[in-house]
Amino acid sequence: MRFLSAKGVDLKIDYFNELSIMPHAHIHPEYEFYFCPEAIGQVSVINGVEYRYKHAAVILSAPYTIHSMSCDDKDATSYERYVFYFGEKTVSAFDKRLLPSELFETNVGLLYELTDSEAKELYGIVTLYRDCKSIAESELVFALFVKRLIAICPPERISKVGSPSFYIQDVLRYVSENLGSKIDVGEMSKRFAVSRSKLDRDFKRFTGMTVHSYLDMCRVNQAKYLLDSESDMPMSEIALACGFESESCFFHFFKRVTGKNTSEYRRKK
Repeated sequence: MRFLSAKGVDLKIDYFNELSIMPHAHIHPEYEFYFCPEAIGQVSVINGVEYRYKHAAVILSAPYTIHSMSCDDKDATSYERYVFYFGEKTVSAFDKRLLPSELFETNVGLLYELTDSEAKELYGIVTLYRDCKSIAESELVFALFVKRLIAICPPERISKVGSPSFYIQDVLRYVSENLGSKIDVGEMSKRFAVSRSKLDRDFKRFTGMTVHSYLDMCRVNQAKYLLDSESDMPMSEIALACGFESESCFFHFFKRVTGKNTSEYRRKK
């Protein structure tokens, strides 16, 4: 299981051109547009549901969706992929005529099946990002990509992917958004109307870690982020923001998890 920053990003674009076999799923608190312009065999797992296809495709994943995308072609040696990561700030920056809000209301993903000509057009747009000199230019490329995707891909070639009843996605979001509060796993299981044992079992099955391990990881990521970016923020406030009632508990936790004390970490950064 791979996790990105708990704070998210405004807009980030990644490019890959090698064989991809993902043995583990990953999650992050951003939306994701995954674009593969090649008609190559792939297998995607979205919130525990597997999909196999052999066509150019775009996949939209909602925040905290557990997902993976891998090559399913034994003869392939490499293939291109572009991935947009973006948050609510990017979505809200555009007029709804450019980025319709209904695109981002689903709790599952969307799979767009593309023809070769559609993929070629989108490929021509997305490669423009390599010449972008600012976040504004990158956002324009992103908006043009999404706008053309919506215009050229008809509804019959758009499929919802992932299970809408996949409550673990909501558990992940709840934990990440309530780090400043005391989180009790027993109370949380009641919140999601499942038994404590079922929550533990399902969470470990789909994420590869326990709820407590995930909670610790989110808290240490939050602490690192604040220590890195908020140089004047008092340690007492950082401790509260990470869900600790006292600085001493926070210091002990940070040292146990990272091997460094907080002052050493901040001074090094």
